[in-house]
Amino acid sequence: MFNLSSWKWALSAWRNLLHLPREAGVDDEIARNFPRNFVVNSLDSVSWILGDSFISITTILPVYARHLTSSTLVIGLIPALADLGWFLPQMFMAPLVERRPRKYPLVIGLGALERLPYLVLPFAVFWLNGLPRASAVGFFILLMAWKSTSSGIVAIPWQEMIAKIIPVSHRGRFFGVSQLSGQVIGVAGAALAGLLLAHFAYPLNFALCFGASAFGVWLSYFFLSQVREPARQVPPEGHARGQYGKRLLKILRSDANFRTYLVSRWFSYLGGMATGFIALYAVIKYSLPDSTAGVFTGILFAAGAVGYLVWGPLGDRLGHKHVMELSALLWAAALGTALATAFFPMPWGLYLVFVLLGVSSAGNLLSDLSMAMEFGPEGERPTYIGLARSLTGPALFIAPLLAGWVIQSYGYAVMFSVSLLFCLTGLWMLRQAVQDPRFLERGAISSLKPGGKSP
Repeated sequence: MFNLSSWKWALSAWRNLLHLPREAGVDDEIARNFPRNFVVNSLDSVSWILGDSFISITTILPVYARHLTSSTLVIGLIPALADLGWFLPQMFMAPLVERRPRKYPLVIGLGALERLPYLVLPFAVFWLNGLPRASAVGFFILLMAWKSTSSGIVAIPWQEMIAKIIPVSHRGRFFGVSQLSGQVIGVAGAALAGLLLAHFAYPLNFALCFGASAFGVWLSYFFLSQVREPARQVPPEGHARGQYGKRLLKILRSDANFRTYLVSRWFSYLGGMATGFIALYAVIKYSLPDSTAGVFTGILFAAGAVGYLVWGPLGDRLGHKHVMELSALLWAAALGTALATAFFPMPWGLYLVFVLLGVSSAGNLLSDLSMAMEFGPEGERPTYIGLARSLTGPALFIAPLLAGWVIQSYGYAVMFSVSLLFCLTGLWMLRQAVQDPRFLERGAISSLKPGGKSP
């Protein structure tokens, strides 16, 4: 049990976490509201992750989709639509966000739209169960498209709001603490999801899981509504509506480091093609029950909690490029282990795969969010984030579809091998040719050649 000294240490650590030094570039209003914004945005993330633990796109949704179809191409559409819907709209939202002195009104309005599909899904499970299979699959895909696209529409306002109210010196800690806490709560959510899947018959078991998911994401909306964001004057130069396309081309032509980063992300995202199929592979290969999806989800969240404990402080101290590289290395190890299980009877290896996947995904998510915020000048940050998302989104759409086709044509072993090849290529390019934007002077970014030395 905690003694008085332990409580004092914990309280001191929490105060230090919420302490924001008077740094250059952080105005008084942002500094004054920083503790509140840190806490409520963390609780928003924790509640969202709790909801996500009942509807995991890596484990639970693919196993649910198996009741609707046996086509791996169709099942591959679930992560494909989720990624494309979240990434693609962001570039088109960027100019609207740049012109807003406050991003919060967009976040809160579009955030409600984002959460509506979660209210529909628990009831849709019963309705889809009574439809012909082709119709059920079609309507389910439409629901997934609605869910993912609405998330993509709110993504840029939310990221820009976070970048504005959480200074760069504390973003790694913010993402680390919020995601770590969420992962811990997510373990409990995953355990409950496993119990629901095991103790109730289909389709009630999935309907209860999706209902619990809706509760979590709408609880997160309450915490999101407590954010305080100061207005900030928008610089007029370079933000004319008709000039946006020219600005995009100018950034891509002049910023060689950013351009190379985008190419490296393409390979890395293609390397993630196996993610949505590992749980399905395990269930089919070893004839496991649906409830195993809850076990795998729990492992993912527990491993992710460990990852966030390390990745956040490491990213703040050394830069998020290092986190991204280490995460890619762990994902390569996970793919190698999954490939080994295709040739050797080692079911325990699949549990190791989810441990590695959880730690890797934590680092990849944290570094992917944080690093995109560090390219370019502050006034063009939404544009850089939008480009980083929208131009790499097609890779995330293609990857699971390609994986589904390879599985149908050649089997899981070949798919794991192709995924590993893409992963290692992306890691090599990131390591050798991309410079961490945090450690580059703004004036040097545009002229830096890929692979050049940072000043």
